[in-house]
Amino acid sequence: MHRLGSLLSHKPLLNPPAPLYSLISSSTFSYSPNSIEIFYEHLLKSCNGSSSLKQIHSALTTTGLITTSPHLGGQIIIKYAKFDDLNRARLLFDNINVCYDKPTSFLCNTMIRAYANVGQCFETLKLYSFMRKTGTFVNNYTYPFVFKACALNLVVREGKVVHGDALKNGFGSDLYVEAGLVDMYAKCGLFVDCRKIFDEMSTKDLVCWTAMITAYEQAEKPEEALVLFKKMQQEEGLQADSIAVVSVASAVGQLGDVRNAHTVHGYAFRKSLIEELCVGNSILAMHTKCGNTEKARLVFDMMMERDVISWNSMLSGYTQNGQATEALLLFDEMRDSDCQPTPVTALIMVSACAYLGFRHLGRKFHDFIVDSRMEIDTNLSNALMDMYAKCGDLEKAVDWFNGIPPTERNAGSWNVLISGYGMHGHGKEALELFSRMQEEGVEPNHFTFTSILSACSHAGLIDDGRKCFAEMKRLSVTLEDKHHACVVDMLGRAGLLQEAFDLIKEMPSPPSDGVWGALLLACKIHGNMELGKTAASNLLQLEPNHTGYYVLMSNIYAASNKWKEVWKLRQDMKNKGLKKPAAFSMIEYGEDILGFHTADQENPYRHEVYKKMESLAIEMKMAGYVPDLSCALHDVEEEDKERMLNYHSEKLAVAFGVLKTDPGMVIRVTKNLRVCNDCHSAFKYISHIYQRKIIVRDANRFHHFQGGTCSCKDYW
Repeated sequence: MHRLGSLLSHKPLLNPPAPLYSLISSSTFSYSPNSIEIFYEHLLKSCNGSSSLKQIHSALTTTGLITTSPHLGGQIIIKYAKFDDLNRARLLFDNINVCYDKPTSFLCNTMIRAYANVGQCFETLKLYSFMRKTGTFVNNYTYPFVFKACALNLVVREGKVVHGDALKNGFGSDLYVEAGLVDMYAKCGLFVDCRKIFDEMSTKDLVCWTAMITAYEQAEKPEEALVLFKKMQQEEGLQADSIAVVSVASAVGQLGDVRNAHTVHGYAFRKSLIEELCVGNSILAMHTKCGNTEKARLVFDMMMERDVISWNSMLSGYTQNGQATEALLLFDEMRDSDCQPTPVTALIMVSACAYLGFRHLGRKFHDFIVDSRMEIDTNLSNALMDMYAKCGDLEKAVDWFNGIPPTERNAGSWNVLISGYGMHGHGKEALELFSRMQEEGVEPNHFTFTSILSACSHAGLIDDGRKCFAEMKRLSVTLEDKHHACVVDMLGRAGLLQEAFDLIKEMPSPPSDGVWGALLLACKIHGNMELGKTAASNLLQLEPNHTGYYVLMSNIYAASNKWKEVWKLRQDMKNKGLKKPAAFSMIEYGEDILGFHTADQENPYRHEVYKKMESLAIEMKMAGYVPDLSCALHDVEEEDKERMLNYHSEKLAVAFGVLKTDPGMVIRVTKNLRVCNDCHSAFKYISHIYQRKIIVRDANRFHHFQGGTCSCKDYW
């Protein structure tokens, strides 16, 4: 780069007009626009495309204003950067400065700002170094943008060098410089340095407080963010602006704090901040993270303006809160609107399809992605693989994994397929893939171990599971609550209840409901009432309103004929307004999905399905089937129990499949709860009698019934 001389005098501008020309104070020249410059400035303000910008640039070049008016030259550079044309911006910068001996701070700061805003750290630092070498005045507008570039690229070493320069040049206590340092150190994870600068600031304005609050929020330290926000309001008397509200809403969402979510929403509404798109989006996302999709949808419907973030937030909220059907309906609305789905939208919708578990729906959406010519990156590729596995098409998931170039596979790719093998009961294949993953140099992470331990649990591979659990310590992978839950589940299913309980007692932190829940389920399977009471007692302290735990303990008591205890639990549920979740099963029928409730009286096919189920019961009995009456209500007559078993939702769905689908087709059923023992036994008989493959996905795993056996080997 050429060595440049001075452009204009170094006389400072004492009273620059604000706010239009506030940035000019960063330069070392005095400036007052004339009528021609004001005319071109108005043109630049209305310019909304690169084509018109090039015409204005050409006119300024012809008149010579491009070199004599640094302000207009800077505005052109800013516009080129806005339209993602940094090459033209830099070319203009070089052409203006080549006419003089030395570049101005104003133009250098403008170019640095353009680089920093798009995260081009190398170019930002290179230009900063150039300013220092040429003696160009580096000021309080230069440093914040250099810090921003370092923060976006997590380049802390170079950032610390520039921090030292700022201190040497007397800008260490400048408000803008300090705010930039807070942001940089926070994003680089250096919270000690970050908080030290913040605490030592002599003056803190709203920008600085917000920078520190945002730093905590983005580092997933929501408690610290909210404590600081409260301090800002109570001790400094500062009112949150839209930027602060966005950060606080995100922090509340991370905590799932419903009460504070209403408070933040109310504040944003009273101050009319919710009308701003970024605030509306953050309030919407906050409610979905707190599990309140109704409130989120109300915010969404009332938004005067929506962008793709608004749509994606609502779609994601529905999917993450188990309302995948609502997500699909909203996606149809999105396609009818002016907003075009993005790869992020596709990622969300693939997850929705995976949640529902319907193969034809997943394939249909996959076709949409291909037809839309969306880029399928590794994350979307992993999501598609996960979708096929959860839709019962494990072969397609394996093919998809094999189709990913080895260099593009990340740990997530391996984790998805290991998990897929596990949920389908292929524990050995999961272990082989786990070994292959390490042989190919991919480090297992905590997600990997969750998947492999779950796979060992589903397949009853106890010794292998123990080895994998021990492997975590060797690889220094942090033991999390979910890993203990997997091992407790694995040991419990195998009947090793005491070993599972001993493991819980040895946990370094208090066990979560997931850990105790795994033990309670095992106690239900093996009829251990005493240990079940211990698990239930701990569970009901942690989750006093979780219906499933009451039901499990009630079943344990009923199996031991402890009817008084059953009555107490049911009365307790009634007093708390808790109801057992209704069983619901769905079956794929062509491109349609048909649902059945237990003892369904509204399904249009109910009469013929009931008739078919009665004939199936007779055929099964002739083949040796004996109804498991323990799966029926305990307080009804014996003869009614058998009839009630015939009307379980999953049985009705399978009966429909036998009745309505072609003999060679696989019957695919999804149930919202765990399949009961009696239905599991019945499906083995039906698969043998009719020579049909039946795939049932329940709340825990997949069951592949074929020829009278199940892939789970009766271990689930």
